[in-house]
Amino acid sequence: MRNASMIDKCRRILLLHPLDSLDGGTWGGERFDLVIDLGFASSFVYDECSRRLGTRVISIYQFAGQAEGFRWVDQVLDPGRGRLLDRQGIDWWETLGVHSYQDLQILYLFSQLRPEIDGDNAEFMATRPHLFTRMVEQILQKSVRYLQSAGSISRASHMLRSALRLQPAQIVEIAFDKWDTGYRFRRHVTKHKRAALMDPTVLLPSAYSNVTRSALAYAAQLPHRQFLLATTRRSAIPGQLPDNVTATPLSAYGVSSKAIRAETEELVKAWRVLKSTMSSSDEFRHAANAGLWDYFPAHLEHGLRLREAWMSLLASEPIKGVLCGDDLNYHTRLPLMLAHHSGLNAVYCSHGALDGGFLFKMPAAESFLVKGEMEKDYLQSSRAIEPEKIMIGAPGKRTLVNAERRRAEALVFFSQPYEVDGGRADEIYREILPRLCSAAHRAGHKVIVKLHPFESRQARKALAASILPADVYEQLEVIGAFPPEEVMARAWCGVTVDSSIAVECTLSGIPFFICGWLDFGGMGYMRQFARYGVGHVLPGPGSIERIPEVVADYRVDVATLDRLWHPLNPIELDRVLFGSRRAGTPNPCVS
Repeated sequence: MRNASMIDKCRRILLLHPLDSLDGGTWGGERFDLVIDLGFASSFVYDECSRRLGTRVISIYQFAGQAEGFRWVDQVLDPGRGRLLDRQGIDWWETLGVHSYQDLQILYLFSQLRPEIDGDNAEFMATRPHLFTRMVEQILQKSVRYLQSAGSISRASHMLRSALRLQPAQIVEIAFDKWDTGYRFRRHVTKHKRAALMDPTVLLPSAYSNVTRSALAYAAQLPHRQFLLATTRRSAIPGQLPDNVTATPLSAYGVSSKAIRAETEELVKAWRVLKSTMSSSDEFRHAANAGLWDYFPAHLEHGLRLREAWMSLLASEPIKGVLCGDDLNYHTRLPLMLAHHSGLNAVYCSHGALDGGFLFKMPAAESFLVKGEMEKDYLQSSRAIEPEKIMIGAPGKRTLVNAERRRAEALVFFSQPYEVDGGRADEIYREILPRLCSAAHRAGHKVIVKLHPFESRQARKALAASILPADVYEQLEVIGAFPPEEVMARAWCGVTVDSSIAVECTLSGIPFFICGWLDFGGMGYMRQFARYGVGHVLPGPGSIERIPEVVADYRVDVATLDRLWHPLNPIELDRVLFGSRRAGTPNPCVS
């Protein structure tokens, strides 16, 4: 919530980069009327910082709201839709433009803050360069004085720290993604891995393990049908595949880049024209001046190479339809769009509990599989999609894996890579972890920290060790690549900041708690969870201590489970994936 009375008279303002500490170590010698953190932590953290430093400290993300910012992003993107089409009819502005949604949200947050500061007389300083500081310079035409430089040494140090957190296999994969974007090398060494299937097949494109897991759950419902898992990254390949699923790397279908050289030049020219035309919009121009679209030409060429690989796969294999679990990532969105144009079944199923991307992206599918009433309600509130295109159909029945609670040994904290979105992981952990350990140990349970695939176990263990007393840390278990089902089987209860695992645990009969005071996502997930009885929303860090009492009174609500997860009859699923597609239903994005 805004506090205009505290902000509108601020003249000397510090913009604090998420990589810099809130403790004032790099800027404590200066005096400011307002410190704006370009990252986020809880309001309790900022209140304490304000008291300790004698300066008002806030997060820019306090203006994020509940979906308003991403609806604003949609309005910025909308004028360019349908104006950058390739020879296959794919709209590359829609396909690539949405990848700036997080940066555009920063522009929205700036627009919300702007009326509340004295822009004419304000003096801006920043700890180091950031997209937000570039917007201040571009939009307000104000110079920003930096307290430290983000020069080559600083960047190299940050890159080295990041690399040390990765496994060797991850480093190799990132290198291939960066320097072999069009499979110019990998296509030669993987071409023998083509599937060469004979029976009608549904394509399952995937770039990540979570997407693979969701797609395979649907494939398991039709054991008599053939599916092809085509992955753009090695990490998307599971350790074990069902008998009716064949896996292949997309690189096996890569083609020579010469095939798209002329088309790439045409589209880059068309992009420059579109960029010039759309600059009449203040929002677009501000974004362009801040460098938000600088990636476009390179990604356009990369995207066309990927398109050729997907077209090669569709032409080589007996594909009947495409079931896509992630259509925000253009690596896996492209086959969905191509399927639509080719008259194949184009079906979308979100790999998460909810998909906030529909607040700013256009639908690329002909049919949408949602797991229950909660997801359907959120989808329809996010994007106007014809009701007949949406089918409630979760992949199979769910069982209460923890109903008997024989192995319910631990409070499981489902962590996330908070830094990706600007979150201050150190502050979040410091606020939550000691309290979780206290509550769990008081009830006779241990604490497990379950990491997201993008998190480093080494880094998170070091962070936990810096926060907890040695005897408490020794009892902590930090785990990474474990199947969620195995972790949930050990859960006495679960806790998260904002994750789809809240729904999975609720469906499994596990008491679950959501840190409601840390809701900075801006997509309204937590509000939707609360509406449909997903977990218990904690209003503040102090309420963590009440977890044992709430767990003791916990009872599974079958009505809630029915609204979250309603299985689809396999006959209907077969019709959606393998049947003849209905005619006469143009797609607003790809037609």
